[in-house]
Amino acid sequence: MDRLEQLSAFVEVARCQSFAQAARRLERHVSAVSRAVAALENRLGVRLLQRTTRRVMLSDAGRGYFKRCETLLAEFDGADAEVRDLSASPRGNLRVSAATGAGQTLIVPLVPEFLAAHPLLTLDLQLSNRYVDLVEEGYDLALRVGALAPDSRLVVRRLAPTRRVLLASTAYLERCGSPRTPQQLSRHACLVLDIGARSRRWELERGRTRAAIDVSGPLRSNNAFALLDACRSGLGIGLLPASVAGADLRTGALHRVLPGWVSGEQGIYAVYPTARFIPAKVRAFVDFIAARLRTGHEAAAQRRS
Repeated sequence: MDRLEQLSAFVEVARCQSFAQAARRLERHVSAVSRAVAALENRLGVRLLQRTTRRVMLSDAGRGYFKRCETLLAEFDGADAEVRDLSASPRGNLRVSAATGAGQTLIVPLVPEFLAAHPLLTLDLQLSNRYVDLVEEGYDLALRVGALAPDSRLVVRRLAPTRRVLLASTAYLERCGSPRTPQQLSRHACLVLDIGARSRRWELERGRTRAAIDVSGPLRSNNAFALLDACRSGLGIGLLPASVAGADLRTGALHRVLPGWVSGEQGIYAVYPTARFIPAKVRAFVDFIAARLRTGHEAAAQRRS
């Protein structure tokens, strides 16, 4: 049996912790995958996987061997892809995950231009605030905002900065007044974007001055657009991404509250599985989005100056 076939079967089983799922991904029969792994273990004279009725786990010997094999297979895949991409345009299906708010305001408007520039590509864009495991769920990349948990399997590229701003409608401000200091927010109806571990603590800054306020109010949601609608209707004050609120601020539907105060700067990131060679379709999408976000950020900075 081909050694590369054995290594591929072993690595996929280790990733999936399942022979059946690995077989589906490799488009092979379960018996063929099982034979390949068994042949590899017999050739090495060591048990690489511990099998139980419920799961498959790496043995102590298998953990170190898995890392070496994964790197080796990535080198093979990268070499193949590099040769193919020397003369090929980005093509195939690109599967992208993005947070709902950032995806709808920052990514969706750019999709027609991107696809027009790359007619051999199709895009599968999934918008959700659910954390997506790129490797396990088969995504090519994700667009994420804010602090990122470390993951050695992923490559992270920072695309642009972003901040949240305080917003309210004319109706709310006329009815309840406008806070003059961040501390007065604790006495207002605050609409909470429920993302992160401490979503009800609003941490603001103005230059070098910092303030942290525990807020409460009638609505909490992980969807920025639900909160934006609530702000428009006069339900309360929201602390929302500037990109989400931009159109309402320009038309006057919403107003900045405590305009000198904003959240700390966060990043917009492209995240994709670790590989020595990045597929052309991923590289094209990330470069395109980075360029457009950079242009938008520079334009916004000019408007403020």
